[in-house]
Formats: sequence, structure tokens, C-alpha cells
Amino acid sequence: MADVGIHRKGELDLPKLLEEFRQDLRGNVGAIGCFIGVVRHVSKDGEEVKRLHYECSEDAVKKLEQIARDVEKDPKISRVMIHHIIDDLTPGDDAIYVIVGGRHRSDVFSALQKIMNRIKTEVPIWKKEVTESGEYWVHEGE
Repeated sequence: MADVGIHRKGELDLPKLLEEFRQDLRGNVGAIGCFIGVVRHVSKDGEEVKRLHYECSEDAVKKLEQIARDVEKDPKISRVMIHHIIDDLTPGDDAIYVIVGGRHRSDVFSALQKIMNRIKTEVPIWKKEVTESGEYWVHEGE
């Protein structure tokens, strides 16, 4: 089963995730890559971000599992871990951790990019950006 999850702020510890990831590595792993999505301080319109509010549907974990399983089918990828935080987050807070183990760094970097692109388009997770001038739901591509 894929190692994925949806969590509240404060429930995840990246060093512990990495330690767990390394203990369960399989195959011919020559690289581990980690993507950390962080809440930006400034919106696309140049406003100061006060916070982001993340929500998800009940299907979010199933979608994350499917993405992880699909990527792990690649013989060059040994393991995928995806953990997203759903809560009110402030600038500088981590929002998502994606960890990939594979044969070579190019395989890992490519997988990280594919995973994030799929998460943005396939997983029912929504974010509301709160700035000084108001709040609004951010849509993919914004």
C-alpha cells in the first residue's frame, strides 16, 4: 500500500518521515529526492499573504494513493511517499512533503515533477488565500 496521508498542522515531522522512508527502501536506489511545498509570503498579485486555508474531500487520500502506486510502477522508482497538510497555514509553513527513491537523480527529479503536477490537477484539495484585501479560492494555474 502506498505511503500517503492527509494531516493537520503539527502532526508531521519531516526528519521522521525521511527516516521511515530510508528504512523501507527496496531495489536499486541511488537517489532520494524530497519536495517540500511551502506557503509563500506574497500572493501572485504582490499582496502579503496572511494565511492559506486548505480543505479536501474524502477522496483525497485515495487519489494520492493512486498517484503513488502509478509512479511506483516505473522500474526506476522504488518508493513514493506523499503527505499533505490540511489546515490553516501561515507563510513559511510546510504544506506538502513528497519523497521519492529511485535509481538515479534524473529519475527522482522527473518523478517529483510528475507527482506534483498530478496532485495539482487530480487530487481534490483546495486552498483559500487570505490577504489584507480579502480572501479567495486559488485555482490551478494561478
